[in-house]
Amino acid sequence: MKQIIELRDTEKRKMIAETFGISLANLSQILRFKRNGKNAEAIRKMAQENGGIKYTEGNEPSKVKVLDSHGNVTRVISNK
Repeated sequence: MKQIIELRDTEKRKMIAETFGISLANLSQILRFKRNGKNAEAIRKMAQENGGIKYTEGNEPSKVKVLDSHGNVTRVISNK
């Protein structure tokens, strides 16, 4: 399951980076869940408290429609 915290406000990003003494590049890695340092959870929490939005991308079940020779849907199959 892929997760990301989006924080577009550059001033808030700089403030969080300065507060924790990390670079902006490292902050980006943490907000994309690529790094899990000792302060990563606190940094993510602070980002969300300052307007960051957490997105989660999961494996959504896809549906396939089975058609007859006339193009009418006869049934729907899910990979769930």
